[in-house]
Amino acid sequence: MNPPTVPIRRILAVDFGDARTGLAATDWTGSIAVPLPRIDTRDEADLIRQLQELVRERDTQAVVVGMPLQQDGQLGARAQRTAAFLAKLQAALPCPVAAMDESHSTDEAHERLKQGGLTAKRRKELADSVAALVILERYRAELTRPRRP
Repeated sequence: MNPPTVPIRRILAVDFGDARTGLAATDWTGSIAVPLPRIDTRDEADLIRQLQELVRERDTQAVVVGMPLQQDGQLGARAQRTAAFLAKLQAALPCPVAAMDESHSTDEAHERLKQGGLTAKRRKELADSVAALVILERYRAELTRPRRP
């Protein structure tokens, strides 16, 4: 991933799924990241339309999509589907769209929610967007990580 040359503050993270897509975003200043309501749809075109609207409403500067890489870092069937979605999303949005390894983000989301004392049912409802929050946190960390010359 090549970091942008201009600081990006308003970021939308997407945890793409077949039926449920989790979302998280930074606030207007880029200092706070929060989960957003997930999008429940199996229609990819509808999902892209909803994301276009969200990007416009939030004046998003960049979108990051969680990429489900295999243990060896290769693209399996799920990652190939996500990569195809990412390409469609990039063509539909006015801002850059990047990929970020989402390994274990759902497990981490469930653990965070469990530590918060939520019931299994409530954890299931929130897990996709909290996983998107994990992806967003990783992306922000990558943006601020010092680069080697």
